[in-house]
Amino acid sequence: MLTQQWNALPPETRTLLTRIALALITLLLVWALRRLLATIVVTPLRRLVKRMNVAWGEMLLDAITGPARLVIIALGVAVGAQILQLDSAAATFIQHFIRMLLILAVFWAAYRAIGILAPSSASLFRLTGLAINDRLLPFVRTAIRLVLAALALVIIIQEWGYDVSGLIAGLGLGGLAFSLAAKDTVENLFGFTTIVGDQPFVVGDFIKSGDIEGTVERVGVRSTRIRQSDQAYVTVPNSKLASAPVLNWSRLHKRWLDFRLIVTYEAHRGDLETLLERIRVMLAGREQVEPDSVIVRLFGFGENGFEVLIRCYITLIDWKAYAAEREAINLEILRLLEEGGLHLASRVMKG
Repeated sequence: MLTQQWNALPPETRTLLTRIALALITLLLVWALRRLLATIVVTPLRRLVKRMNVAWGEMLLDAITGPARLVIIALGVAVGAQILQLDSAAATFIQHFIRMLLILAVFWAAYRAIGILAPSSASLFRLTGLAINDRLLPFVRTAIRLVLAALALVIIIQEWGYDVSGLIAGLGLGGLAFSLAAKDTVENLFGFTTIVGDQPFVVGDFIKSGDIEGTVERVGVRSTRIRQSDQAYVTVPNSKLASAPVLNWSRLHKRWLDFRLIVTYEAHRGDLETLLERIRVMLAGREQVEPDSVIVRLFGFGENGFEVLIRCYITLIDWKAYAAEREAINLEILRLLEEGGLHLASRVMKG
């Protein structure tokens, strides 16, 4: 019955139906075997990666397996189109569709490879030589993926014969309006990348910027939170900190002691020379003072007495320990003055 109906059809109809059936069978076979075919394609690459002993090779191959299936589907569509022998308009449409699938496969593979090739700043540095802070990597990956997605969209639109100049101009105007509306947010985001990238301070550092001085408790995407010495909790926009000078007291390796004594003019030359030498010896002999940094000199003749310049480095970072050491030095200087029978004038000058 079916055979008779089939034979009753015109030869052209039978040929067309045969081609459609073959094309459908081809597409169904490709769709059903796409995983197997992708495995066959990737297996030689997997063997090559094992011989090369690349740490991220297996993950990269897993990332391109999905795009490889898409390429196989595109090839199946191409074979089906050849079997059907479509007219020029339909063939052109199929060609655009196949190229679109290939473009999507390429960008899909690149999109998935970004996170694999740069899982950490150390691996990114080994791969490219670029040093990026780990906290910035998610932003960098997201930015690259957004660029890839936008580029893929533009290329696909162009592939279908549409002019993207108007779209780009519209996006540019929209982006301008958005950037103006989100100006502060964008500035704070770039401030965050500057802070994390340059690291002028980290959580736990004691910093001073303008009128704000305290311990950094949190560095967020929009703002940095600082606990001042009076326990006030200050939230500072990252854009302000990124553009202002920041004094980081926690990065000190040593502290600078610098002041002047004013000794009354009743002191004799010999007494002054003895005092200067004894202060030098006292400072050089202290455990927390750098001996090579000690400077004790008769610096000048002031209005109220002889000016004695005293400078040195104290190798203490902690403020309390430094204050205790400075107090001990001051008391020693007072003792030396008393032993030498010398007296201070009405004031002490800072260097």
